[in-house]
Amino acid sequence: MINFKINYDKESDDLFVYLDGTKSEGAVEAGNFIFDFDKKGDLIAMEILEASKVFTLLLKKTIQLNNIKEFKAESTKFRNMGSVRFMIADDLNRETTSILFPKIIEQSPSLDY
Repeated sequence: MINFKINYDKESDDLFVYLDGTKSEGAVEAGNFIFDFDKKGDLIAMEILEASKVFTLLLKKTIQLNNIKEFKAESTKFRNMGSVRFMIADDLNRETTSILFPKIIEQSPSLDY
């Protein structure tokens, strides 16, 4: 798994994780998740909307989003599907989970700015 940088906006409850120095060439939106990929198809960023609500449903333990110490992720591509497995940790808890999504990559909305 690769270490990602973290930016949590408590006011909007959005979590953005990213790799420094990378450029999005396409994105997949799946529910509250937006996955960004480079031109090789490697995961370079992920935005989780309503993150506290999403993590309450996905994780067994409570992670304090304003106190995240580590976020690692890896993606796997197969046929027309993709999978992102990630690990998130705060001072007390560490959780790992996976998300499956259809592999339909479109230009990232962030490229329009």
